[in-house]
Amino acid sequence: MPGTVTAVLTAISGQPVQNCARRSAVLALDLGVDSLALLEVVEALQERLRIVVPDEVTARLRTVADLQDAAVHLAAAARLDATGKAPSSP
Repeated sequence: MPGTVTAVLTAISGQPVQNCARRSAVLALDLGVDSLALLEVVEALQERLRIVVPDEVTARLRTVADLQDAAVHLAAAARLDATGKAPSSP
């Protein structure tokens, strides 16, 4: 999942992979991801991961770690909803 987030951030921000993979990177300051680019990132992740990112979650995304953690959490919740069972460990 972090790899997918990194790939999407790299494609949309134009920043090097190593910058987009750094969990402490601040989306706006370090990667130049403004509010419009963040919406593009969220939309791309929703399509790739088949998740729904609520607006209130998007509003709280500040760092790469926030984005990765939200993607992992929402993907696990989507699997739970789809199967009715807890997701298995990778």
